[in-house]
Amino acid sequence: MRHVKIGITHGDINGIGYEVIMKVLSEQKIFDGKTIIVYGSPKVAAYHRKDLDLQNFNFNLITSADEAAPKRPNIINCIPEDIRVDAGMSTNEAGTAAVKALNVALDDLKNGKIDILVTMPVNKENVQASGVEFKNHTEYIAKTLGTTQHSELFVNDALKVCYVTNSQTVSQISKTITKDAILQKIVALHDSLQVDFGVQKPKIAVLALNGVAGDEEKNIISKAVDEAKANGFVTVGPVFAEQFFETAEYSKFDGVLGMYREQVVPVFKAMSYDESYCFSLGLPKICVSPAMNVDYANVEKKCSEATPLFQAIFSACDLLETREKYTELVKNKLK
Repeated sequence: MRHVKIGITHGDINGIGYEVIMKVLSEQKIFDGKTIIVYGSPKVAAYHRKDLDLQNFNFNLITSADEAAPKRPNIINCIPEDIRVDAGMSTNEAGTAAVKALNVALDDLKNGKIDILVTMPVNKENVQASGVEFKNHTEYIAKTLGTTQHSELFVNDALKVCYVTNSQTVSQISKTITKDAILQKIVALHDSLQVDFGVQKPKIAVLALNGVAGDEEKNIISKAVDEAKANGFVTVGPVFAEQFFETAEYSKFDGVLGMYREQVVPVFKAMSYDESYCFSLGLPKICVSPAMNVDYANVEKKCSEATPLFQAIFSACDLLETREKYTELVKNKLK
């Protein structure tokens, strides 16, 4: 694996982001083959470092990714010096700070100054309250990079699952489930499994929308699955979610496509924690998030587990290596 530059956004400054980041970057092994840059605030980092009593930990303050030292934790200041930290609280200022750091990191990602972006958790409510349209990191990054076909892919050792619609209300879900939307997600999931995970002939399960066979299953989902099969994709469905997860049927498939976020994400999160991460599939760059939230309640306890960020970083490096090998493999492929 070549030496890679990894950017980490600080997320919500009042959450557990800095605690986890500093715990991970205190381990020298994390820098093997990697240069790591935190996009955030030296002032906020100093506040949390003092609170955690990490006396031997220091960030290398830089003004550009080009200045980053390969064996040290680097930080770029992305927000004003008068930023206020209210540990364990949700504030609009924290939402603004999260987006500013993300935007600086995205500029460097687009310009090739970093190879991988790892995003620490934010609070969607305070980000939106700060005046920014934000559903999740994947959609925000995709819009910034100009990518239309994308999805959150939740990954652990047993399951890779994404979904068709991110509708905010149950009443909207059936209206946004169309044959074309399902087909687009099947193609995006299939391509990512091939390119990013090295699965030669991915097998994909497509979940039903309802608990019993209904109009959507008959008129939309079945037709999408049949068309996908006709185009050479190995797809099965619609399958009913309850039995599918209850009997661990998912273990027979390389990827699972749900119809909506709340159908699959709670099941996924109940299955695992430390070894899980979220991957933004369909993007031209490798972007991942550790499976964790801002966790205001535990900020003062200083007990946050660093394993999810370790997992996200190492997994992102694996994804980049697999993608680059695939690109090299098919570079001179005959049409």
